[in-house]
Amino acid sequence: MKQGTRIAWPLRAWFGVEVLFGVLAVLAIGLSPADSKTNFAWPIQPVVMAAMLGAFYITSAPLFLLPFFAKRWEMIRVMILPAALFSTIQLVATFLHWDKFSVGTTPFYVWFASYLLPPPVFVSAYFWHQRQARSQVVAVNDPIPAWLHRLLIICGGIIAIGAFLILFFPSLLIPIFPWVLTPLTARSLSGWLIAVGTIMLSMARENDRTRSRLASPMLILILPAVLLQITRYAGEVNWSSPVLWLGLALFAVVGFCGLYIANGSWREPLS
Repeated sequence: MKQGTRIAWPLRAWFGVEVLFGVLAVLAIGLSPADSKTNFAWPIQPVVMAAMLGAFYITSAPLFLLPFFAKRWEMIRVMILPAALFSTIQLVATFLHWDKFSVGTTPFYVWFASYLLPPPVFVSAYFWHQRQARSQVVAVNDPIPAWLHRLLIICGGIIAIGAFLILFFPSLLIPIFPWVLTPLTARSLSGWLIAVGTIMLSMARENDRTRSRLASPMLILILPAVLLQITRYAGEVNWSSPVLWLGLALFAVVGFCGLYIANGSWREPLS
């Protein structure tokens, strides 16, 4: 029998709910960002902003689908607290900008439930599983190389710190962004960036490639998904913006880290 703590069925069931929430978001602003007025929690303008948020929903799909099939807590642990933090930030943004939302509509209720419920679910699941895991500590068998460990900390730290600044002071980003931002869209974007940064930091803390592998597809997909989505509405993008190219460069580094961690056996993290 494999070493590790079995994932409790309530958490596994919750991942199924998260997959459903994710599919609905991808079908809305991932595929049809121009229709956010009717298919999403709030009308997002310009359309390229809705498309970019849709890109992040696309990249997050494996983050909840793969853990649904995993058997051991240690193989999904790196994702749990970042997911709780991300959901909390989106919920805070909702309350701060309540008047911007299409309150009373089905898309709004789906949005609200998808960010109201996860924080207590994930935080309680984290502490419960960690208590169970104390009785059978799993040694690090596939350590992350020192150079990659440093890169995860540096890149993840830069992204997370920058995103927290945007969360508290969205006016720092709004004037220099490659398309029009509002305080709400800036804060929603910061939530996604904080998720990415804290996942990288969580991987560094775990310091095991095998136990970080199931989170790697999100890191890999960010750059291609963002490029695909924003080029659909290229006319709304200021392609000479330094912020755009800095962001794409950071996403390239993120993707490189994801590729390195993804390279290896996938049987082990899913068994």
